[in-house]
Amino acid sequence: MDETITTYRGPRPTTNTPKAWERRTQQLIRDPSMQRVAHGLWCRADAPPDSLQRAVLLQRHLHRPDRLVRLTGITALQVMGVPIGSNYGWANRALRHPAPSRAGDLDRQLRDVTHLSWLGARCQTRDPALALSKSYGMESFAGPWGATLVHPVEALVVAAPFMSRWALTAALDALLVDPHVQPVEPSTTPQGQPFLTASRIHATLEALPPTSRAVVAVRKAMRATLFPTFSPMETLTRLMVVAAGLPSPVMNHRVHTPRGDSLLDLAWPATMTAVEFNGRVHSQNHQAYKDEMYRNEVLRDLGWNLRILVFDDLRDPHRAAAWLSWLGRQLGTTPRPVTPFRP
Repeated sequence: MDETITTYRGPRPTTNTPKAWERRTQQLIRDPSMQRVAHGLWCRADAPPDSLQRAVLLQRHLHRPDRLVRLTGITALQVMGVPIGSNYGWANRALRHPAPSRAGDLDRQLRDVTHLSWLGARCQTRDPALALSKSYGMESFAGPWGATLVHPVEALVVAAPFMSRWALTAALDALLVDPHVQPVEPSTTPQGQPFLTASRIHATLEALPPTSRAVVAVRKAMRATLFPTFSPMETLTRLMVVAAGLPSPVMNHRVHTPRGDSLLDLAWPATMTAVEFNGRVHSQNHQAYKDEMYRNEVLRDLGWNLRILVFDDLRDPHRAAAWLSWLGRQLGTTPRPVTPFRP
């Protein structure tokens, strides 16, 4: 998956056709200050735009008074900063979820394709790097550089054929805690608070075709969300716990300690049990690792039973069975046997 961080600093580059620039294509190619956005479309910038910057510029250019063109699907989710997740075959097997119908095409969609929706005058293209679909007509959301995006739920429905169910749940978990995803029209949501709530997402899903496979997939994923969840791996860990028949945790439970407050990723306060997932930052940032180790010892001194997990504890079926058995003992419940799956 492309992990390039897209930035939108400074004013949006002016984008136009060679005719509007009053230049020939060969002249634009030779000019280091001109960058190609798409076939027949150029912008003035110091460096070539990355795929998401290009998508934003393209959306702005294609929009017309008689045709609402917006970013949708995977592209809109990426621009919003919503995690897409990965189609881990082992995760689908561990959770007993079917693979999405277009799982094998996810990487190409992320890397090479711009997803746009239209409403009004029909928009067509033969460019394989553009995927156009008719919008459901829901409210618009604001993007960087003045870009217009479809409603995040509509974007998820368009992206659903490429995304595993756990990844859809992780994306919805992220939307429920993200204060930056806001509609174009002003809302009554207090500043700094997420606009999307569970009730708003459910209402949006009710307005979509009820028998659509993609809508059904997003609705199933929504039923598995739990507020507040802050990372896709927290979502996946929780889903593995629930799939094993163990009680659902409290997510990001706040604990007051003599050294300040701590948030526990997955907690069962009644038994003072918690599971923590250590991601990449803990292996790459030595100071973060030391701070985390000290924090864990403070929590253990207060009587908390902690289990620290890393990615391989989820991916490897034997390691998954070990920590789920440990958790079951702490909670006084026997987990279901882990279905053997290939890591």
